Amino acid sequence: MIKIDGSYGEGGGQIVRTATSLSAYTGKPIRIEKIRSGRSNPGLRPQHVKGIETLRELCGAKTGGVEVESQSIVFKPNDIRSSDLEIDIGTAGSISLLLQSLLVPLMKCENEVSVEIKGGTDVKWSPPIDYIKHVLMPILNNHGYRASVEVKKRGFYPKGGGKVVFHFFDADMKRFDLSKRGDILSIGGVSCASNHLKHANVAERQAKAAEKVLGEKLNKIPRIKKEYSNSRCPGSVAQIWLKTQNSIIGANALGEKNKSSEDVGKEAAKDLMKNLNGTIDRYAGDQLLPFLAISGGKIKPSKITGHCKTNQKIIQKFLNVSFKTKKGIIKART
Repeated sequence: MIKIDGSYGEGGGQIVRTATSLSAYTGKPIRIEKIRSGRSNPGLRPQHVKGIETLRELCGAKTGGVEVESQSIVFKPNDIRSSDLEIDIGTAGSISLLLQSLLVPLMKCENEVSVEIKGGTDVKWSPPIDYIKHVLMPILNNHGYRASVEVKKRGFYPKGGGKVVFHFFDADMKRFDLSKRGDILSIGGVSCASNHLKHANVAERQAKAAEKVLGEKLNKIPRIKKEYSNSRCPGSVAQIWLKTQNSIIGANALGEKNKSSEDVGKEAAKDLMKNLNGTIDRYAGDQLLPFLAISGGKIKPSKITGHCKTNQKIIQKFLNVSFKTKKGIIKART
């Protein structure tokens, strides 16, 4: 049984997601101790519990300690089943983060699988669902992972109520070579707000502010789509992506109380600019690591974060891979 210190490095929920995901994928049982022990609200949160329960259903795992506030769990996987899943997080918990737990284990499915998830599509401390749809999945699709993301309904904090359907088809992964960015081809994006904010033209104002910054800095005309959603509570998000010859770089910002729509758009645009020194953005650098470890190759994130370093250590407990970083490029040898 693989023993994992849940307080290692960043000491957050990412350790739980990566460890349980790779446990299901490899069939190796695990025990995680000191889960989020350094946080103000230590132990598992409801969204972590739901993620583990979903993986348990996917692979028929035997588990122990899977409850809110638990700082120790056991996860003993069996064979992964190719069956459709319906998941209701029950709160505004992040659909994107729950999907992160499933992406790798789904590669073991012999048939197509549909996963319906209800919860938060665009919430704090997690990637907006449009990041998964328009940034992460296209990168993976280009490397042999065939899947799509269908956003049925938006869910903002605190009421959630969003609905996403993830369609997995198959995976025949190929080696990564994301070390050179190449020329910028286009800039796209989605500026979305709940119908509660339509009277204030929030989606349009976010998009206009982002387009102004990017147009001036990059001398390209951004194409940002404006949308409104029949959500349970007010909320907004601006997600931008930049397509290059070799990859896609993303950035985003969430609307908040006392934060102008213009500031949301500017924040997303300025964050995109900060990521242009890489072939992929700093968040993709973390999220692509399990796939890089499986397929081999190299990636160049705009920044190698603490999450990224922690994830490398956890991944190496499950897979026969060595990571080496030189001049900002992470190489994985399998």
